[in-house]
Amino acid sequence: MGVYHLMGLGTSPGAVTAPLSYLAHRYKRWNEDDAVFFERSGETKQRAKNEKVGDVQSVVFFTTKEVLSGELLSRRYIKNIAGKTHGTPGEPQPMKEVLSKLLAEVLPNVTKRKALDVFWCEIDRRNIQDAYSKVIRVVAALAGVGGQGKEMWANLTGGNNVINLALELAANLSGQIARVYYVQAQDETAEKCVFYTAENGYWVELPVLPLVIDRLCETILRLVENKPQPAAQIYSRIRSEYWDLVQEIERESDFLEHYLKPMRKQGLLTQTDSGFQIGSQWKLVKPYQALWQEAQTKNVSIEQLSEQESWITHQELVF
Repeated sequence: MGVYHLMGLGTSPGAVTAPLSYLAHRYKRWNEDDAVFFERSGETKQRAKNEKVGDVQSVVFFTTKEVLSGELLSRRYIKNIAGKTHGTPGEPQPMKEVLSKLLAEVLPNVTKRKALDVFWCEIDRRNIQDAYSKVIRVVAALAGVGGQGKEMWANLTGGNNVINLALELAANLSGQIARVYYVQAQDETAEKCVFYTAENGYWVELPVLPLVIDRLCETILRLVENKPQPAAQIYSRIRSEYWDLVQEIERESDFLEHYLKPMRKQGLLTQTDSGFQIGSQWKLVKPYQALWQEAQTKNVSIEQLSEQESWITHQELVF
């Protein structure tokens, strides 16, 4: 099982091709450090056999209508020698054209396949709700495939803040994206390069901080959604109506200490003289959480999603 890379895409080809070329370099070299770098990927039986893991299975781009149509061309770029900053200048081109050529050079070195699926997703770069709703549909489609789902990494190098916030939010709320990363070029010349320019300090991995709300927390939030309730009443109702959720919490004081107080500190709840009620943080999180829950009910693969929705198209890239 390979990795699906979810990427924001603007007008810089290198923002997406350079990190893939870095992965290709490490995957092809495969020394002890490289094996450690990829060790969380793949299946247990693959790692037990010391097989290479972490190969690219697909790339999913999130970008704008102007980029997809070619109305907005790529920036001038440098087709550099991998690991260096010098090379051949490239003139502005439609992004789909230049990326198809560059990906066909890079991806054969980091995949076991003869062809790769590329998905192009159109989003509104000024609308976080639109961007997130499409990112989370893709995440749900990949998470639900093949029982254990697909391994996903999110690249935050390309695209604008809205796209990258949507990717990061999807990682935190779904708990389904294994790695979040970006790459850091050492100067302005390196930023124009389409292949990685230096190994040291280049790859920057960010922690994924899951905001997954478990069933008990969801139940608490639902019970206090319409009016404040004291801790004793919340605990009593859950003990009588949802006993399976609190069967190991035998005292109200433990329930207060281990659930209500942490939820208040997180802003999911707030406490008044009347008891606990919905907090400001939950009001922010709830719409995004609802979109994730709705996306999970669709039960479609990413290929099916591309057949059903006009905002996502599928391209097979043959090497």
